[in-house]
Amino acid sequence: MKTNRIHATWPGSLILLLLMGLLFSCTNEVDFGEQYKKTVYIVNSNNLLHVAEHSFETNQDSISVSVYCASTEPITNDLKVRLKVDRHALDSLNALQVLADPDYVNRVMLPETSYQLDGELYATIKAGEQYGVLKVPFDFTGLDPSIPYALPLTLVSNNADYDINPRLQSIVYQVEMVNQYAGDYSGSSKTSPTAILGIQPTLKAMSINQVRMPIHNLSDDIGLLLTNFMVLTIAGDNSVTISPWGLADVTDLGGSSYDPVAQRFELHYQFIDAAANRQTVHAVIRNIDAPPSEEDEM
Repeated sequence: MKTNRIHATWPGSLILLLLMGLLFSCTNEVDFGEQYKKTVYIVNSNNLLHVAEHSFETNQDSISVSVYCASTEPITNDLKVRLKVDRHALDSLNALQVLADPDYVNRVMLPETSYQLDGELYATIKAGEQYGVLKVPFDFTGLDPSIPYALPLTLVSNNADYDINPRLQSIVYQVEMVNQYAGDYSGSSKTSPTAILGIQPTLKAMSINQVRMPIHNLSDDIGLLLTNFMVLTIAGDNSVTISPWGLADVTDLGGSSYDPVAQRFELHYQFIDAAANRQTVHAVIRNIDAPPSEEDEM
């Protein structure tokens, strides 16, 4: 009798289950709520080091760091996130990078006199949004542009006690100063009478109107910075003056110029090579990111 009773009620149960499934499948308004915890982290911090360009032409510049709140639902109240300047993050970056790359150049702490802090560091993510931005005003005046200055920042807390992603909690923000003349160039460098070399120098901004570049075909290894580089100073009339960087033996021969339309330098100078011979150089280089010119189309 017990077995017969089970078989008698099974079809009814099956029908009930089918009706319940049909009922739930007919509605699109099932609210499952928050699918995972809200988590806060710093944008662009996945590699710890973040290099950002800043122009010497910009007045009242600032370091901008974005903070993100990851969630399936928007926040309903403003989220106030606190950060701090964290020298430990910078030291950790330098220690790890030098192990991976013997030629790595340590990043240097941006001096406290070069940036402004108004008490605590806070970024606010507005209700209904996911991003907030911390802006730290800074001034590069008086600093050595050849030094890779950086400001390390770490998330400390937030007023909603949301989780902080430990792998994206810190950032080392490196300030890379640029101007309208800086960049990667390509061209030729000729020594008298007929020796012509193809060169691809990188011009590094030193001020609003100065760039540093390697001499002729000398190595651009940063370890040879004092002896292998020269400085180009561009005047308002686009004439160019050449001077040594560090201890380099370079003589300006005059007549050097810059074409702002073609983004091209023509340079005339002398230098002392490794064999102690004085070489006269005529170089023509053009920014590889410059738009095509009429000469290119010919």
